[in-house]
Amino acid sequence: MAREKLWSSDFIILMIACSGISFCNYFFSSTLPIYAKNLTGTTVYAGLIMTVYTFAALTIRPLTGILSDKFGRVKLLVLGAFICAIACFLYNFASIIVLLILFRILHGIGFGIHSTCGGAIVADIIPKSRLSEGLGYYSLYGTIASALGPGIALTIIGTGEIDNFHALFILAAALTTMSMILDFFIKYERRNKTKVRREKSPKNVAETGKELLPKTLLGFEYSVFLPSSVVILVFIAFSSVTSFLPLFAMDRTLGNIGLFFTINSVGLFLSRITVGKIADRKGEDIIVIPSLIASAVFLGLIPLAESSLYLFIIAMPLGFAQGAVFPAMNTLIFKKCSPQRRGTASAAFSSSIDIGIGLGTLVHAYIADIFNYNFIYWGAMLYCGIALAVYILLVIPSNRKFFAAKQRKISMK
Repeated sequence: MAREKLWSSDFIILMIACSGISFCNYFFSSTLPIYAKNLTGTTVYAGLIMTVYTFAALTIRPLTGILSDKFGRVKLLVLGAFICAIACFLYNFASIIVLLILFRILHGIGFGIHSTCGGAIVADIIPKSRLSEGLGYYSLYGTIASALGPGIALTIIGTGEIDNFHALFILAAALTTMSMILDFFIKYERRNKTKVRREKSPKNVAETGKELLPKTLLGFEYSVFLPSSVVILVFIAFSSVTSFLPLFAMDRTLGNIGLFFTINSVGLFLSRITVGKIADRKGEDIIVIPSLIASAVFLGLIPLAESSLYLFIIAMPLGFAQGAVFPAMNTLIFKKCSPQRRGTASAAFSSSIDIGIGLGTLVHAYIADIFNYNFIYWGAMLYCGIALAVYILLVIPSNRKFFAAKQRKISMK
């Protein structure tokens, strides 16, 4: 039997469009703290401009999910790219820190809208039989952007003087504008309206003869909360690497560990082009459980580092484990949410990542201040262990009940 087509024109266009938005995200994660410091002469605002960006994206996601389920995804996708383009251009005029913070909030809103709608669209257009595989490929744009974006941005700004940033802001505005133009060419909603119909929940079954959609809390179906809690715990753990490993290396005088993140990205890349096919055939459990165990082990080994080479050896297997968890949990959340609410399912997954990274950064900073960097990674190992326990003891039994009930409903039709 022939496999269903994955690489449709819409899928390819969406990946390219999301790449432009993601590159800008990573351009500024590494350079705007420098810009803020040059504006103010202090590092106090460096963390704030990252926090307001994340908070803005997190705040807009639930509403975006609801609106995309009701009115369509592509229009909102275009709007998100447009807002990002405007924000990137406005950075040129951020001559005081207040303006930089305001433009950063605007950028976070645009990013939140675009990434939420992108996740919902890709779940709509990927064949169900290849959902994990497709989500793995789709997430590669973020992996590539995270590997290349910071280096490109740092090369452009050079010594970090204010005037050097204008070229970066113009490049970012051009990339996001390109993404917006590409978004216009995504045609699946127009071509196949029945597949992505926006159904309003009927007031009662007797009136319409249709089954009521599941109840929600804050716009999210109850079924997504357990897997989302695993995602939050995992990203609390993973934030220890992205935010604090350079500081750990400086504290240990391990030298420049920039190569760690490149090697780590290779592991992420390899996992996302391989494990999805296994998950589609065997289920998510066979991917998630070993990946959480491996993540806990390798995070727990970081405090033993006595050289940068030691960290480089850990980087690839840790990246592979990280990359395997991401699409598997994303797939599970989509499977447990009604097709009519894929927008809110995408919002739930993306919001879980935002919450995990935001909480993780705060918790790890507090631990480092009270204890030392070793406790950050032992704590990260513990979070992965808790995530594993939640998955085995709560998520798996919940999945069995959910899919059994779903199968019974299908059999009754």
